Amino acid sequence: MGALVGLLALVLGVPAVAVPTLPAPSDTPRARYASFQVATFNILGSQHTVGPGGRPPGKKRARIVSELIERKSLDLVGLQEVQADQLLVLKHELDHYRIWPAYQLGKGSLRLQVVWRERAFDLLDTGTLVTKFDHQNRPIPWVLLRHRATGRALYVIDVHNSPRNQELERDRATGRIIELVHRLRSTGRTVLLLGDLNEHREGFCKVVGRTDLRAANGGWVSARRCAPPERPLRVDWIFGRGLLELSDYESEDGKAVRRASDHHLVRATARLRSRVGR
Repeated sequence: MGALVGLLALVLGVPAVAVPTLPAPSDTPRARYASFQVATFNILGSQHTVGPGGRPPGKKRARIVSELIERKSLDLVGLQEVQADQLLVLKHELDHYRIWPAYQLGKGSLRLQVVWRERAFDLLDTGTLVTKFDHQNRPIPWVLLRHRATGRALYVIDVHNSPRNQELERDRATGRIIELVHRLRSTGRTVLLLGDLNEHREGFCKVVGRTDLRAANGGWVSARRCAPPERPLRVDWIFGRGLLELSDYESEDGKAVRRASDHHLVRATARLRSRVGR
């Protein structure tokens, strides 16, 4: 085009004018969603394998957990039953991840840890909710993260309720957790609730029936009926709601998972809506 203009200018005796070259329009629309991998894993505290048994000691199992997180390309994980020696290993092995609260809330707060890939999320805020676990007060951590690929902020809560016959403690803790979900959802932001409720049907029915959260493995609750997801139900859950879709639910119990813990590794794909094209 520029050569043609120059030739015409030469023939007609008029000065040449440069014609800017415009970039070709892109045929690829900008994505309105971006995905990340989310999981919850009760890693079995070191105290449970101190003596002889079928699983390695806590520190060795923490290395297995770290390998699982990296091999499964998990971007966001809620961990339960973390103990001091295991946390040291996790922090050393997961050098591309951040962990909160780590040691920041004191020795009594180590058991629940939120782990996220640094290149996927930025930390915006943190907080805790205190509930009873096995007759002791324990802080439940939550974080507010910004998902870099979408620019969206989302809350992540990591929970672990009392085991065995401690029904009253579980009920009270679940009630407090539901109140927290309502408070965080009232901001209009997405909320993910991860962790070990130590309940199957009852835990699902309470969380889904009393909040707008949905379980990654399905199920529904109406005014008259609670229909949990297909069996087998686990005590470990992924719930979420907001500008978010959960899919590809898996409850894994492979060789490495069994060596690491007595729980399944529960994970799903989260698709978060982008700010682009709103």
